[in-house]
Amino acid sequence: MKSKVKNFDATPFDLTNIFDSVQSLHLTNSPREKLVVILGATSTGKSSLALTLAEKFDTEIISADSMAVYKNFNVGTAKPSQAELERVPHHLINILDAEEKFSVGEFVRRARPIISEINLREKIPIVAGGTGLYIQALVEGYELSAGKSLISHYKQTGELTYDALIYGLTSDRAELYDRINQRTEKMFADGLIDEVKNLLASGISPNAQAMLGIGYKETVEYLKGGATLEETISKIAQATRNFAKRQLTWYRRMKYITWLKI
Repeated sequence: MKSKVKNFDATPFDLTNIFDSVQSLHLTNSPREKLVVILGATSTGKSSLALTLAEKFDTEIISADSMAVYKNFNVGTAKPSQAELERVPHHLINILDAEEKFSVGEFVRRARPIISEINLREKIPIVAGGTGLYIQALVEGYELSAGKSLISHYKQTGELTYDALIYGLTSDRAELYDRINQRTEKMFADGLIDEVKNLLASGISPNAQAMLGIGYKETVEYLKGGATLEETISKIAQATRNFAKRQLTWYRRMKYITWLKI
């Protein structure tokens, strides 16, 4: 029997309440740096909410997405559009070539000084993305000990590294899967096949780190004649649904998330 991840206890999504909470965080006198985090399973609207908040509070977004770091991988990663990137400053997007590796340690190392710099300008940065390990390591303050084991500031002290509002976007499972199916079809309508063709034509190996992401490896298989278009779309949708289940399982360990039902 397949295991199922239970729905989160969530309050209805209310943008006015979110605005009020972020404004209250602005006014809080805290010794810790401030941060807003938007996380959730794929296809729940994290980027849209982050963009809305960033424009409302004149601040910047830090991507917590392990695929958005790669240059020219746009359609299959559902990366913010060029227009959206121009509307609000984004960080940790389009910073690596396809063959380069990216890790949780590298994410934290790069994100921390950006958060500090934005706080120095008296703004609250917004971390948005679905890579739960990256966000957990950042907000819980993971460090390597002398013995090379991970130490969590949060587990030692009960306090997050940042004075943070951490929102998780969720929905009923059937609605989430429908969103994922629609998103998969939209990727092909938006040109995923041509994107992968161009990446391969530019000399990027099918075995490059970025090419192993969901959507890309299946499309490579399709271009090699290993599957029909219908089979490829189905495979990507299924792989994405499985990924969403893994995301939700991971978030269970992050007890400090405030869940909002979209």
